[in-house]
Amino acid sequence: MNVRSPWSWVKAVLTAVGILLFAYLIRRIGLKTLEANLVRFGPWFFLTVAIAASWLMCQAEAWWLIQKAFFQRMPFGVLYRIKIISDAFNLILPSASLGGDAMRAFMIKDDVPLRDGIPSVLFDKTIEFVASLIVLVSGLFLGLVSLRLPKTLTIPVAISLGVTAAGTALLVITQKKGISLTLRNLGRLIPRARGWVQRHESQFLALDETFRLFYTRSNTKAIPPLVLHIVARLIGTVEAMVIMAVLRAPVNFIQALFICTVATAGNSAFFLLPGQWGVMEGVHMFVVQSLGYPAAIGLSLSVIRRIRKLLFTGLGLLLFASLKKKSVRGGES
Repeated sequence: MNVRSPWSWVKAVLTAVGILLFAYLIRRIGLKTLEANLVRFGPWFFLTVAIAASWLMCQAEAWWLIQKAFFQRMPFGVLYRIKIISDAFNLILPSASLGGDAMRAFMIKDDVPLRDGIPSVLFDKTIEFVASLIVLVSGLFLGLVSLRLPKTLTIPVAISLGVTAAGTALLVITQKKGISLTLRNLGRLIPRARGWVQRHESQFLALDETFRLFYTRSNTKAIPPLVLHIVARLIGTVEAMVIMAVLRAPVNFIQALFICTVATAGNSAFFLLPGQWGVMEGVHMFVVQSLGYPAAIGLSLSVIRRIRKLLFTGLGLLLFASLKKKSVRGGES
């Protein structure tokens, strides 16, 4: 008899709560109003798909540059497909957008050993976090300077960004000081983990050597990937501008950047909720209302972005299934 783990039950409950909140918000705004806005958007949806594909391309290229600079070169098309797959699992897994990224190292292990693949993914994710902070802090600052915003909106966003900044700093410090040292200290606090850390210490020391290369010899090589991740974030802001313009609620770049900043902060704060159902919609409604537009516009903006996310999630799952099928065939031959 299979008994689901406590975490599985918690995840199921959180998902149900999020979907119920999503349904409540739609009922509050009115299904007909939402449907009218979605119909109005119509063929413009393909433009949002192209915009999303372009920022994923920038992120994949940043990872490709890291691979090229520090390890053997990988085909860009392969890394792009894996990036789409990892983003799909980031949406499904409640892991602060890390669950899918953890899979990347394992999906390239036939070409890049894990001792190199894991650092390349971690380094890429660290650069992405730094780029996100640069864009999000800029969005909050420009919003505070240019827009009249209630404290009930800005204070939670500032706290969320502060927590994200602290987490990013901790990640960088851990990589600089050494993962093996951090895990040994953790083993002292958690006796059960001590044996596992000791058995794998040689692997962690190898990872530390790679990170030492990143942070001491070739810091300038991190600049192009950083720029690409910043560009990817800014392209996401363009998507918000396009959607708002088609919904007849035009916003300028700073307003769109602030919408994306608040939405990202809200999603990060509620990362345990799979897919951020309900939360994503509520945050969009709140921030769009703060800019003087009806809540229905905020809900429509969020739903359009969610549909686009679901489309890419489906594509990512199809690519993952195809990848698994190829690996099974390769193992049989």
